[in-house]
Amino acid sequence: MPVIDLMGGKVVRGIGGVRHSYRPIESRLCGCADPGEVAAALVSHFSFTDVYVADLDAIVERSPQVDCWRRIAASGMRLHLDAGLATLAACREAIAALGAENLASLIVGLETLERWSDLREVASELGDAATFSLDLRHGRPLRIVGGAISAEEIAENAIECGVRRMVLLDLAQVGQGRGTGTETLCRELASQYPGIEWITGGGVATRGEIAGQLAIGARRVLVSSALHQDEKILIAADE
Repeated sequence: MPVIDLMGGKVVRGIGGVRHSYRPIESRLCGCADPGEVAAALVSHFSFTDVYVADLDAIVERSPQVDCWRRIAASGMRLHLDAGLATLAACREAIAALGAENLASLIVGLETLERWSDLREVASELGDAATFSLDLRHGRPLRIVGGAISAEEIAENAIECGVRRMVLLDLAQVGQGRGTGTETLCRELASQYPGIEWITGGGVATRGEIAGQLAIGARRVLVSSALHQDEKILIAADE
């Protein structure tokens, strides 16, 4: 699944989770960093139907870029929207702003979650349209919620809240081209909870690495930089 990171009205390239250093993306697919044009290029080259959209302004500054969401949706892709959504009220606002027909799921991230009860409410109302992102940095959870310290405990709590789709993302690996860093965790969790849709990403650079992630239990793999920079991936898509 492709990833579009938004900041300041542009698509940016994420590197190592150091957001203040993110810059507008330079892509083989199109000549600018406009969200609508990048989304349209992803559809044109790869025929994607879903896209993971991380609205960094919404996550960090609570300033959602709704117009950018709409321009991406105009490409025909449905959004898995990560926009600092930590409560059911916030999720309802996002649905109202974008339209349920344009959403594949709404993502509640560990980075912004305050209470497990909030995630439980989101999962209860949204069902399969609820996704939880287990956010890590160098293998450690970004925050502790309700006493859950380890990644495994956090995953268990999220599943008990009713979540059936979960992203495993180590921000330190993003854009580095050296793998996700969550391989062991994914293998263990996918084995323990085979009914959950596990999504991995961050640092995936080749088609072989995508296959490797699927082999350890991921159902989908998030890819960003490689789609815009790796000519071999573009050629394989054309074939």
